[in-house]
Amino acid sequence: MRFLEQNWRGLTLLVLGAGTVLAAIFLLDTCADAGKFLTTNNGATVHMGCTWTERAVMGLGGLIGLVGLITIFWKDAARALSLSTVGAGALMLATPLWLIPTCKMAMMTCNQSLKPGVLILSGLIMVAGLVGSIKLVRGEGAARGHHVA
Repeated sequence: MRFLEQNWRGLTLLVLGAGTVLAAIFLLDTCADAGKFLTTNNGATVHMGCTWTERAVMGLGGLIGLVGLITIFWKDAARALSLSTVGAGALMLATPLWLIPTCKMAMMTCNQSLKPGVLILSGLIMVAGLVGSIKLVRGEGAARGHHVA
């Protein structure tokens, strides 16, 4: 139980990061998952932009999971990493909206599945990062001298 009390911040980020990757793979569908592709002028079939959105989200989820692991083992880095998680969550939020937007048609699979799922997950990640940062500012965790030997 003591392990959970001391490492809740890192475990939360690890679960959210791994959960994001797994959700992108198994739960959040793209147009390619529904069998929809773009056909170029020369007749080639290529993935739609939402495939690249999904891959970027998986990469950001992996990064957040890694931050969680680092936070578990290096308590002194917890404050900065909690704040960086807020930034990674914001970047994840911006991915389907502006950076690598999903399809333009609202009824496409990616707009019904991937986009709302990513928005919810990124919101949870940003909240977890903010809560972790606020708790550290108030004197919990690394600020009190909980160090791994």
